[in-house]
Amino acid sequence: MCPRMGISVLLSIFIVIISETVSLDLKCRYNQSVELTNREYDGVKYNVSQVFIDQEGKERGCECLAEICARKCCPFGQMYNTSARLCVDTKIPFNPELWKEHKLTRGLNATKELSFMIGKQTCDRARNERRLQTLPASRFFRLRTDGQLYVDIPENIPSAFIYGPDKYCIDTFVNEKNETQLNALICFVVKPDNNNYAMSSSCMLISCFFILLTVAVYAFLPELRNLHGMVLMAYLLSFFVGFLFFATMQILILKKEIIQRECTILTFIIYFSLLSAFFWLNVMCYDIWWTFSGKRATSGRHGSVMKRFYCYAGYAFGVPTILTVILAALEFSDLPMQHPLLPMLRRQGCFLYGTSKLIYLYGPIVILCVANMIFFTLTAIKIARIKKDTEMLRSKDSSTHDQDRKDTQRMNLSCSRFSLYVKLFAVMGVNWILEVVSSFYPEADFFWQFSDAYNVLVGLIIFIIFVCKKKTFKLIKKRFKHLKDGGISRGQTTTSTSTRTLSTQSRDDVQMSSIKNNTTAAA
Repeated sequence: MCPRMGISVLLSIFIVIISETVSLDLKCRYNQSVELTNREYDGVKYNVSQVFIDQEGKERGCECLAEICARKCCPFGQMYNTSARLCVDTKIPFNPELWKEHKLTRGLNATKELSFMIGKQTCDRARNERRLQTLPASRFFRLRTDGQLYVDIPENIPSAFIYGPDKYCIDTFVNEKNETQLNALICFVVKPDNNNYAMSSSCMLISCFFILLTVAVYAFLPELRNLHGMVLMAYLLSFFVGFLFFATMQILILKKEIIQRECTILTFIIYFSLLSAFFWLNVMCYDIWWTFSGKRATSGRHGSVMKRFYCYAGYAFGVPTILTVILAALEFSDLPMQHPLLPMLRRQGCFLYGTSKLIYLYGPIVILCVANMIFFTLTAIKIARIKKDTEMLRSKDSSTHDQDRKDTQRMNLSCSRFSLYVKLFAVMGVNWILEVVSSFYPEADFFWQFSDAYNVLVGLIIFIIFVCKKKTFKLIKKRFKHLKDGGISRGQTTTSTSTRTLSTQSRDDVQMSSIKNNTTAAA
């Protein structure tokens, strides 16, 4: 008998544990459910996926799983007294307007279209949520047909918020002067100041100084104002604009002197500038591959050089312009808030975040980086092949040694340029790898601090790679000497500049064709 009683007790305990577990596995909060009779409430039938058993063994249905829910602060027939923070009786009818996205729907009765849960929502203090009256903090709010509340707070970054029924309640509010208006209580998240902005903006401004210094050196020296130099200056200026406006935006956020409209405008400028910089880097990689491919025309005329530069500029500025226009068009379109292609700049704050950043910024950058690596690989293979052919020429015919020596010098110039591009690509690659990693771990201060410190190094490394060379220092010294002596007139300077620029460009244009011709002749 005792064993049977023991088994019965154990089974009873097991059943109680299971029932408690089921009751704890709620499909919604208790205050968001209703007691069902034959799985029905107020004419609405509930299926198995919308029902749970409470601790008393009664079936309860989750309203928001069966119907479109909204939340009213007080029971019907009552309104919310803001001074007493209590519900008081009223004869004012409750029927707020309904909006479908940003369009007002006329003729709809909110109390019939939505299932209103009663009672103020519970805000999570652990997540810094504070219950806040929507008016006068916001410019306006809208109850949507999907039961969510759209709130616009222009002084905040971001300015647009969408709250579900568990984070808001809407009702008629009455104040101490007995004035009534439709208002809402929301669970507003009080965000702490981002301490990374001070360091990040300072680092980017330091980097801007070195980038601008590099551009100034290239603009100052006529020998460096060839096609390669002009492309490099366009690339650096694009990055300079992007970093400068990014730092400006962060400083304004720190000082709380920026509104959402200014934030959106700055976002478009930064987005265009950063994309343009990466497209100019793609131009560099293509140009060096084209140089070694032997397909480039042998003419070094100024007109052909400028024509090619304008073609490059059309590509490097044109495609980012199109992408920026697409970004703006989608942002101000009528796409629903949950649409994956909606950038949500005005809702998420300054610049791009999350999925939007992945699609519109990292997406094009990854494609360009893959293309650049392909160009680098093809160029490296071509260089190895040319070096092999050159060694064969040396061994076959000693009479071509003089010409071969010239071709080797020319190839070394292009190889040096190729090496600079590889270094630049590596520098910027590390920068954006850090950016991507830090965006996935926004709370990891180590990544942010390391990324900010590297932003200083970007400008400095670029300056070291392209300026801190013996050849460049000699050209600077020579240029200053000419300016000091005053021995070159304005007309002579212009002529000399054009000659040196075209001469440098001619060496880049002719060298691969010359080597190719020698290889063919030897064969």
